[in-house]
Amino acid sequence: MKVALATCLVLPEPDPDEAITLEAFRRRGHHVELLAWDDPTAHPEAFDVVAIRSTWDYPGRAREFAAWVRRTAALTRLLNPAEVVLGNLDKRYLAELEGRGLPVVTSRWVSPDDLASAGDLLERRFVVKPSIGAGSMDTRFFDPSQVEEARRWLATMDPGRTFMVQPYYDSVDTVGEQSIVVIEGRATHRVHKRPRFDGQEERVEGPHPVAGEWEDLALRALAPYAGLLYARVDLMADDTGKWRISELELIEPSLFFLQNPVALEAFVDAVERMAR
Repeated sequence: MKVALATCLVLPEPDPDEAITLEAFRRRGHHVELLAWDDPTAHPEAFDVVAIRSTWDYPGRAREFAAWVRRTAALTRLLNPAEVVLGNLDKRYLAELEGRGLPVVTSRWVSPDDLASAGDLLERRFVVKPSIGAGSMDTRFFDPSQVEEARRWLATMDPGRTFMVQPYYDSVDTVGEQSIVVIEGRATHRVHKRPRFDGQEERVEGPHPVAGEWEDLALRALAPYAGLLYARVDLMADDTGKWRISELELIEPSLFFLQNPVALEAFVDAVERMAR
């Protein structure tokens, strides 16, 4: 089988899972290569399957990336499927999850010149991040006394972008986020990580088993999505201790295979089955 792992020409940061993922496919006897989505000379049709892994520069070129997704899906098997990827580009999907009755982190969407529309969320410590973004790109937190500073920072952004404002829960500094990794519909492991902001390094602890409320919430969130190879559901505890979905990562999430090589084998198994 010929497998491509989709990446980008210039990675914003190293992918710790890249080398071990390539090696895992090669051990099974597969031909595997990296394929940059933004390389005009690349030929996705030469592969039996293209699995998106580290296309981490797409937020600044979302329209180009969406066009690549559609084009690639027309040429070969794209995982995750194009309709899933396109629906996950903008974090306004959180409103859809909330509409399904799932607990999500309270979110308000604002333009760079209209921070005031976030209302009462500005009365406590709050987070501002782009609606289309990856990692810690353009993500900052502010105290209520820094609303004017937040306005000035947002004013430096492209006025065509949409940002989201969310509460900064104190649990971020204690229990952190729980990231639930799901491979082909099965929760394989959980990592405990501290959310990062612009310029910070990610800190990860794990793997830990997945059970109970965390597993139930992750699988409920993913229930409507067909043909998923992988997913990551990030959870955060609110001020009452209730777990809420902070992100549903269906495009290019880190899956922490370095922490759990067993899940990497499950990933390769799933690609083999789904490429048939």
